[in-house]
Amino acid sequence: MYKQKSEIIEQIQSYHKQVAKLYYEIYEKVEDNEIKSLIFDLYEHEKDREKYLGRHKKIAEAMNCWLDFPCDKLSNQISECFRNSINPGSKVTMEDLIKIELYFDDCLIKLYNILASENELSETVANTFYYMLKKTKKEQTILANMLYNSKNNLHYKFSVQNI
Repeated sequence: MYKQKSEIIEQIQSYHKQVAKLYYEIYEKVEDNEIKSLIFDLYEHEKDREKYLGRHKKIAEAMNCWLDFPCDKLSNQISECFRNSINPGSKVTMEDLIKIELYFDDCLIKLYNILASENELSETVANTFYYMLKKTKKEQTILANMLYNSKNNLHYKFSVQNI
């Protein structure tokens, strides 16, 4: 089924909107200020990712690029990610938050892998998703290091500016 590249990017933007919404719901329910701060940073990080994709979406719209791509793979992957995510009403620790973000990054990496490895995509289109994949993997590595450090009682404040 043919889809515009901009529609595929919009689908991934929707993923970030959903993750941001989940973080905001948790933010509203948490009382611990340190955890609340981290949750808000994660919320803003997802909003930044959404804006980043918005720029790519505008370029894709201008290019009017169409792809023969089975978008149900993306829809299925996004649905799978949210089936196994956290309940916003549950109590969360700092370590839980980093694990949640790593989980959502894993899901995002799977989405970009699907897009970057599709044989039907032109090299230019695949490269766009490949670079988004590399960016997400870099962010995930930073978060994994934070999780490792938090287990050693070295608590670092997450900052979007550090990524």
